Amino acid sequence: MPERLTKTFKAAAGACASIAIANALGLSYAPAAGIITLLSLQETKQETLRTALARVLAFCGALCVAWAAFSLLGYTLLGLGVYFLVFGALCAWKGLENSVAMLSVLITHFWAAQTMAPKLIANELALLAVGIGMGVLMNLFLPVAVGRIRALQKELDGKIQAILRTMADCLECGCEVDWAVLAELERSLAEAEAQAERTVKNALLSDLRYYQEYVDLRKNQFYVLKRMQAEMTKLQAFPAQTEPIIAFLRKIADAFHETNRADQLIEDAAAIRRAFRESELPKTREEFEARASLYYLFGELEHFLLLKQAFARSLTAEQRRKYWGEGEHRA
Repeated sequence: MPERLTKTFKAAAGACASIAIANALGLSYAPAAGIITLLSLQETKQETLRTALARVLAFCGALCVAWAAFSLLGYTLLGLGVYFLVFGALCAWKGLENSVAMLSVLITHFWAAQTMAPKLIANELALLAVGIGMGVLMNLFLPVAVGRIRALQKELDGKIQAILRTMADCLECGCEVDWAVLAELERSLAEAEAQAERTVKNALLSDLRYYQEYVDLRKNQFYVLKRMQAEMTKLQAFPAQTEPIIAFLRKIADAFHETNRADQLIEDAAAIRRAFRESELPKTREEFEARASLYYLFGELEHFLLLKQAFARSLTAEQRRKYWGEGEHRA
């Protein structure tokens, strides 16, 4: 079932269940519990719990404002208007604008009944508890969707791997890279970032921040690729130092994997840099400029690898076991 249809079904079922429970408890204005449930459903479990707590506290404020307004001005249209004005301003001040409509539905019950008797206050509190409680309960069944973020991770890795290989091919043949692939990667990163955030916020008992950190890693590496793009467009000549960079690009692409710590590749990069230092100095201005661009590209490749090394070293033993599998990393 599509995700949107699932959420719609869940909202309808939760609203009906809230009304049924309110009726079974003998509460007045039972349909209000269903409306509260509909307005309580959020995108993630963490958002739902935070919103529920905020609205319970806001309702206490709404009761105080309503009691003051109705005591001073009576259960008149003016009294209700003053309540809307003051409570609306308080919610705007605290960033709770979305609570105004839901809670004011309950306050209008006092206005309609012309009383704020303890029994009616208890009724409204029970409606709020049933409605919000059902909303929280329904959202507890939101899937964590680890499979989706995992699929997006593989998609990101595949695109970066392809870009590295394309760069190597274009350096070898002197042709231009089709940089549209970077725009596609950027779109995939945005999708993965949003999905990682939803995944983390839907996990109440597990720490899944690894997925956000992983997407951040790939985003930072994307910026490196963007800088390499800008430099490659300026490259006009291809001296002998181009060959080891081509080979190194392909080596990185072949070893590119979530569990690659990059340690060995960084050692290889150090050896290549030593070889560059021992090579003959450029003889022409054109060769000097080309070699300067190549050295810049190589420096960005090293930075690309250092980002991954830093990420790998930041992981705890538990994270490496949980997400990488013990003993399964590639050197």
